[in-house]
Amino acid sequence: MTEQNVKVEEIDLEWLQLIMEAKNLGLQKEEIREFLHNNRAKELLIEA
Repeated sequence: MTEQNVKVEEIDLEWLQLIMEAKNLGLQKEEIREFLHNNRAKELLIEA
């Protein structure tokens, strides 16, 4: 068996809770992605 490089990322539990809550409220995956994408641009402007 050959060794593979696997990158393991930690899951931020707060983010996971927020995503699960959004799903429970009936938001679709694409709606969540769109919201995060649109608000990420605003966040970058605020940080600058």
